[in-house]
Amino acid sequence: MSSQIPTQPASAAEYLPLAFGFALHQIGATVSSLGILDAVAERPQSAEQLIERTGAHPRSLRRLLYAAVKAGVLHLDADGYRATPVAAHFGPLSDMHATPAVWRAWEVLEESVRTGRSAFDIANGAPLFDHFEHDPKLAAVFHAAMTGGSDVQSPAIVKQFDFTRFRHAVDVGGGRGTLLAAVLGANSGLRGTVFDTANGVVETAGVLAEAGLDDRCGITVGSFFESVPAGGDVYLLKNILHDWNDEESIQILSNIRKVLPEGGRVVVFTSVLSEGGTDEDPADALGAAISDIEMLVMTTGRERTLAEYERLFAGAGLELTAATPLPCPYLYHALEAAPVAS
Repeated sequence: MSSQIPTQPASAAEYLPLAFGFALHQIGATVSSLGILDAVAERPQSAEQLIERTGAHPRSLRRLLYAAVKAGVLHLDADGYRATPVAAHFGPLSDMHATPAVWRAWEVLEESVRTGRSAFDIANGAPLFDHFEHDPKLAAVFHAAMTGGSDVQSPAIVKQFDFTRFRHAVDVGGGRGTLLAAVLGANSGLRGTVFDTANGVVETAGVLAEAGLDDRCGITVGSFFESVPAGGDVYLLKNILHDWNDEESIQILSNIRKVLPEGGRVVVFTSVLSEGGTDEDPADALGAAISDIEMLVMTTGRERTLAEYERLFAGAGLELTAATPLPCPYLYHALEAAPVAS
């Protein structure tokens, strides 16, 4: 059996997503940002109705609708345009990727690869999280996008991970509190704290109030590079460490280790890159690889292998005690660590 790469030309189905993925994304993102997806979620809409609703240039909007149907974002039948299942993936995350600051960052990926610097920093003159201080619109879109990820990941985390062992969970970098709201909602004996920066918790009180958790969950503002709140026996880090380089990640974990009680645990929810495994789902593996490049573009961080996470934990006086695959896209895991016995 030959191991050579096939030499026949790539089909359009193989070639177009690679060569024009940026265009396909912008077609879907523009359909979302114009409010078309919201409109067709209510009922099927004709082109004329969508032109009136959006106020867009009629001929240009018809061209966009045609492309969106061919791209599989919309479906057209006798009743009008309606959303396809893939359209659900367009929203806050695609809105974030369509912002000028993020597009500028992806434009300089080559320089990022050559230099090792964050492409966002190169393109915008400041690291992503510093940039939020003078770009509140991007900050809001970013946090909404992270909430969208939590909507997918939180149910699996709640179902697969045993929180009944703990009494107080601190969600470090918890943002709007979506994960902790889901965890506390499923574990009535647990209390919690959402810990994040001031711009990260702008909407957190509302999320907790809507979930009826005001009396069981507090909010603490601060920087996890300086300290984290004491009082928890489990500290959660969901999609946090992949935003930071090894030194920064060890600093975050070390600050948690300082306040971690005997018997306490740190749980990192994250993608874990495989090390040449053949049993992985190709789409999940590709998603994790793309996420790794996105971390190169957007942050100082990266996705890591299990061995690399073990080294991070060890650098902070922790040891990995369990690695549990979760039924989420992109090789997602729960990595549980405990203090190293002295």
